[in-house]
Order: sequence, then C-alpha cells, then structure tokens
Amino acid sequence: MNFKRKLWWAQHRTDVYKYGTILSLVLIVTISIIYFTYSKFTSKNEMTAYETTVEPFIKNDYFIASYIDGEWSNEIPGKNDGYVVDKIVCDNGAVGTWDNDEWGINIRNATKKIKCSVFFIVKPVSVIEKITTLAKTDTTNFATDDPDNNIRYIGANPNNYVYFNCSDYNNQSDSTCEKWRIIGVFKKMSKNYLSKEDLVKIIRNDSLGDIAWDRNDVNDWSKASLQTTLNGEYYNGTYKTGALKNDATRNAIESVVWNLGGTASYGSGSNVLASHFYGYERGTTVYSGNAPTWTGKIGLMYPSDYGYATSGGTTTNRATCLVTTLALNGWAESSDCYNNDYLHRDHQWTLTHSSSGSINVYIVYGGGNVSYDHADKTNKSVRPAAFLKSNILLSGVGDGSSNSPYQLKVG
Repeated sequence: MNFKRKLWWAQHRTDVYKYGTILSLVLIVTISIIYFTYSKFTSKNEMTAYETTVEPFIKNDYFIASYIDGEWSNEIPGKNDGYVVDKIVCDNGAVGTWDNDEWGINIRNATKKIKCSVFFIVKPVSVIEKITTLAKTDTTNFATDDPDNNIRYIGANPNNYVYFNCSDYNNQSDSTCEKWRIIGVFKKMSKNYLSKEDLVKIIRNDSLGDIAWDRNDVNDWSKASLQTTLNGEYYNGTYKTGALKNDATRNAIESVVWNLGGTASYGSGSNVLASHFYGYERGTTVYSGNAPTWTGKIGLMYPSDYGYATSGGTTTNRATCLVTTLALNGWAESSDCYNNDYLHRDHQWTLTHSSSGSINVYIVYGGGNVSYDHADKTNKSVRPAAFLKSNILLSGVGDGSSNSPYQLKVG
C-alpha cells in the first residue's frame, strides 16, 4: 500500500505541482483583486508625488500627477502654502479624494494600472481678508487714519482694480467685464438698523456719463432722480448704457444704510478737511425735510472718500494734504494732493448735499477742489459705488493691477 502511494506520487508528481501552482496563482490573483477593490492607497509626501509604487502586488502601476494653477508640477504644495485641491481626476474607474488633515491622496477601487491627476489652486479668500492682510504690511498703498480706522487704498494708481459687472464670471476679461476700483474695507457697516459688519466698498472706474443729480433741483438723495435711476433702470439692467448685466452681479451687492448728513459750513478755512467731511456725512445735519439716511444698493462716493484716497507727493505729503482744505484755495493749489489720488476725475457728483439750502450738492472738480453746485446740472459725471457682500471671495487670479484686475468668485 505504501509502495502504491509512492508509485502514484512518482507518476503524478509533475501534474500535482502544475495544478498546485495554477491554483496558488489563481488564489493570489483573486486575493489581489479583492484587496485592491477594497483597499486604500495613501501618499503623504509633500514633495514628489508621481510614479508612486504600491507593493507587494503592483509595481509602477500608480501614476499621480500634480498640477498647480493648471500647470504640471513635479512637486505638490505644502499644507500651509495657501493652496487647496480643486479636483482629482483618476482613470480606469479609480476614485481619488484628498485628505486635508493628512495632506495626502486616498485612492479607492484601484484594480488596474491608474493615473490620478491632482489639481491645486490658490485657496480662495474673501476680499475683506485679502485687503486686511495686505494692509498689515503695506503702508504705501493703504491707510487706516480716518476716525473709524477703515482700511483705504491710497495713491495715484494703486493695485485696487477688480473685474465687476461681468457678462461671464467664468471668463473674466476686459471684454466681458467692467473695471471697478476697491475703495477699501469699511467697518461695522449697517445692513439694516440691527445688523452690522465689515464690508468692501467699490466704485466704477469709468463714468456712466454726465447726468443730473436731481432733475427737479432738490438735494435729497432718498428722492433724487439719480438715485431712482441707479437703483431702478441701472440696477435692473434696463438703463441705456452700462447697466448691471445679470443677477450674479446684482446678488453680489449688499443693501446698506447710506449716511446722508450734510454741512452748511463750507468755506476756505479748515472746516472742510477730509476728516470734517467724514463727520458731516455721518451726522444728522440735513436741510429741512431731507432724509438723514437711505437704505439701498447703489450710491456714490463721499467727499471724504476722495480726500482720504490721496497719498500725497514729494512736495506735499499725505499728512499735509489731510490738514489742507478741500476748498478752492487748498487742494486746488496742491497738485501733489489730487494728482496722487486715484479717485480724482473731472467734475464728479458725490452723495453729500449742502444743508444750507435745498438745491446744492458737493462735487469733486477737475481742478482738485471740492465745492457744490445745483443738483439739476447735467455736466457732472456719475460713478456708481456699492458695497460687496461679505462672503464674496477672490478667485486667486489677478494682482489688482489694471492689466490683471482681481477676479471675484460670483454666481
């Protein structure tokens, strides 16, 4: 019996080895497939992230490519470098996700040779956060010296351009958008009389044209024809030129309480500095019957916005400009003040009225000074101003220059 077993083994040993080997291979392959169907591969290296090998089952079958701002890279950004993963694209049915805590890729359903492309973009930040961060170290292009320490851009041409009122926010350019300027971050703006938050104020870079402030020559903004035009046809998209183009733009604008305080104390003395106008605008002095505030979306700049936007120059510095009257014999004779002020243009309406009567509104003149004129004059330009909602983010594209304005994530 024992001899027969040995004889059988001798006769069939080759077949046993052959079928045993086949069975073992089938078992290994089956286990491998099951393993990779349910397994998870993680790469946590913050440097190279390509030609990654998974052992012991598959070698050189994982290719992980890194793209930063759309460009291929042989490195991935570090966890604190200001980037986020926009998307991960894997082939052959694999699914990739990004672990922000471990800063690595997780791959599931990896049953074949695969490639996963990881796309990194600059981490979106709010416009408020961006400006606040820049202003902490840049005292050349920013100032915080008004009575409420609002953050303001200053200078002849700071990098405060932003694309706005775009026909296509997914393809922002000079042909699809208007250029606006960021005036600054204004603290504790009233959205209504109960809610306040910091908001970014912007102004159209170009004028809509010369338009009367009020066709009936009355200086109450709450009833003015320009107010109803800007918040009616212009806002709704039916104005003859330059109107807001779509709901994406309209929904980015916050409705706020605009202060309508005025002053009768206009003259050539020190009572018309930028700081004085700032107080007048937020005060309650108005012409009899005029509203002291108005709630809405589209307004104009204030005289104080113009005054505080200067950086001054080599002959007259900013500090001197701010203690120089905005009246005719002040800024009009100090070209360093208005030539280094990006808000300076020819003959622009402001939001502020003269409370000494019912007809006059303050204007920034081409000569650099601030004065007033009748509200029904049609030779003054209009540059709409608005406040962005606080949750509006920057896309990460653009540096704020005229050639590369900031781009908003809108719509």
